[in-house]
Amino acid sequence: MEHQRVFKRKPQLFRVFVTSQYWTNKDEYDGVGQQQPYTFEQYASNNMQQLRRDFKLHKQKMLARS
Repeated sequence: MEHQRVFKRKPQLFRVFVTSQYWTNKDEYDGVGQQQPYTFEQYASNNMQQLRRDFKLHKQKMLARS
């Protein structure tokens, strides 16, 4: 049973990361008085390659802190 949690958790971590990046991007738009031109789905699909690279770097930084 323990291994099922590990496999389930990895996609959740990525989803949380992508959601966080979306809201950070949205806050930047809000900060300059503009409306975010993309929905979450559009943002994720348009930026998936960069999000994957950023997530990989994020994981490496988190592991280095441990």
